Amino acid sequence: MPAILYTVRSTCRDIPQRGRYLAWLSPNHLLQVLAAGATAARVVLPDRENEAAPAVVETQYVFPSRKAFDTYVRDHAPALRADSLKHFPPESGVTHSRQVAEIAGEL
Repeated sequence: MPAILYTVRSTCRDIPQRGRYLAWLSPNHLLQVLAAGATAARVVLPDRENEAAPAVVETQYVFPSRKAFDTYVRDHAPALRADSLKHFPPESGVTHSRQVAEIAGEL
């Protein structure tokens, strides 16, 4: 069974908001996702095109299988997403997109 890479792309209005988001994200949220079945977590800060561009945080989680990921989505993700919305509600301007992919190979 291939491992699953789950990426959450969070877009913040600016660098100060990204700093607040990162303070919320790590370590507590990352540790909660690891406790819920992920085997690795990585936070990536993509380069900004210019100073006016939004500040993005990509959080990448590895799950050992589709079954482990599906269990996470069913049993744990709703509470973790609710906590995120409690700290960064829609009116805060923080938005999220998610991508699920199979890991085809690694060296």
